[in-house]
Amino acid sequence: MTARFLELEITGACRHRCLHCYGSFPREGSLDRGTVMRLIDEARGNFDCIIFSGGEPFLHPDLPFFTRSAHDFVVFITTSGYRVTAEQVRGLPGNVVLVFGIDGIGEVHDRYRGTPGAYEELLRLLKQTRDRPKEIITTLWKGVLPQMDAMIELAEEHMAILHFNALIPVGRARSNTGILLTRDEQEAVYQRLQELRLNREASLATDLYKVTREDKEGIDLFCKGRYSVSPAGDVRPCEFHPGVLGSVFRESLGSIMERAKQHPFIQARENGFREQAKKVLENPFDYHREICHALSAQLPF
Repeated sequence: MTARFLELEITGACRHRCLHCYGSFPREGSLDRGTVMRLIDEARGNFDCIIFSGGEPFLHPDLPFFTRSAHDFVVFITTSGYRVTAEQVRGLPGNVVLVFGIDGIGEVHDRYRGTPGAYEELLRLLKQTRDRPKEIITTLWKGVLPQMDAMIELAEEHMAILHFNALIPVGRARSNTGILLTRDEQEAVYQRLQELRLNREASLATDLYKVTREDKEGIDLFCKGRYSVSPAGDVRPCEFHPGVLGSVFRESLGSIMERAKQHPFIQARENGFREQAKKVLENPFDYHREICHALSAQLPF
């Protein structure tokens, strides 16, 4: 059974200006304590995991309270680690997994994040959280390709699961096209990741997915059973999707989800876009735009 994730973008505040940022953070908006508490309550029975993200979730003053309230979920906090203190992390309960965004080694990461010194701040926090469950997410952009082995070594050194994530061209990435991989680069990275996952003992994962004829029964989507709530209260099928299913400031999350489950787009997603995956894609690595976003344009919410 696929784990069901609810992502709560609790704040639009952020200290970085990442070249790929799907939400073009920083931006206005924040989910207040009462709203988040209600969403945690409504998530019980509907989701297995809660992700606190942003922006930078550690900039929300109530983050420690939220993590304690979500004691019966697996909780993930996606963070840049920048200016996050050891004291902030020390007070988190044991069900919390820290997820660090690292997009290169040294100056490569700093340039991508738009913040000098960001990498050194991350290393400091990685060392301070050595005994805490953690993951590293690395976005697959042009600048990080020569550093993939170094990223694996960094994750192994700090006992972190490493995710190489596909760069979905939404948000700020649409105006930073120079960071996008070519079709040939995607193919080369895909083949290399398949080999690495077979030949290394490192905890390595990727959502870089190639749609082939073998997907006639549907795509193995990471977003099945997943929903996202923006700092403005908008509920979306996932953080990368432009469609809005409803607002948690106007109705309950449960009502929005019940309505969403009856929508043909959500039903198609939960079936792995089985019918849509049968067509030949211009780029088999870009099912997000060629299938997911294209179908939702035909079936608006």
